[in-house]
Amino acid sequence: LNGKEINGKPVYAGRAMKKKERERELRERFEQLKVDRIQKGINLYVKNIDDTFNDEKLREEFAPFGNVTSARVMMDDKGLSKGFGFVCFQSGDEATRAVQEMNGKIVGSKPLYVSLAQRKDERRTFLEQQARSGAGSRR
Repeated sequence: LNGKEINGKPVYAGRAMKKKERERELRERFEQLKVDRIQKGINLYVKNIDDTFNDEKLREEFAPFGNVTSARVMMDDKGLSKGFGFVCFQSGDEATRAVQEMNGKIVGSKPLYVSLAQRKDERRTFLEQQARSGAGSRR
């Protein structure tokens, strides 16, 4: 039954586990995901990118700080820059140096904003916490 769909919903079937055993398994799985993500590199979010930039130009700007494993300018369906992108470095030290040196630097005709990239769910949680703490202090 495991993995089958019943009434359009996937079914999970596994052996019964005690709560501590289940928590340990989930913790191990989570730790493995963290290790896998770290091995892929450190991803930076870059916004306020000049409209003339493409992937190669973005890579060239960040190459002096270390081994750039990927660089991507996000484009709309017409092939025009959306003004933001991502640069991935092999190590955290390289990424940190790039953030320190490139954040606020004028490249093309605009000052860049560079920070560590966050997944959407992480960013949403952070913003919600920020909003709650800000709302509580206005009383």
